Amino acid sequence: MTPAIIRLFWDSVSKAQPNLLLNLDDDVLMSLLVDQVKERSNLDSHQQNDLSHYISDRLPLIREMAYEN
Repeated sequence: MTPAIIRLFWDSVSKAQPNLLLNLDDDVLMSLLVDQVKERSNLDSHQQNDLSHYISDRLPLIREMAYEN
């Protein structure tokens, strides 16, 4: 996964409404975040899969950040 994709992902997280990040179940949240990055970058299926795994590993951090906002 490229640094540009990671930046787009974290930018999407920072712009998302905290209640959205806190209240969606894991699968829906992952799909939403992947879709947001896909809107801003052309991801192939391998990159989408990598991004999904990246998000999955960081869901607790994402939710903690949303809770603190």
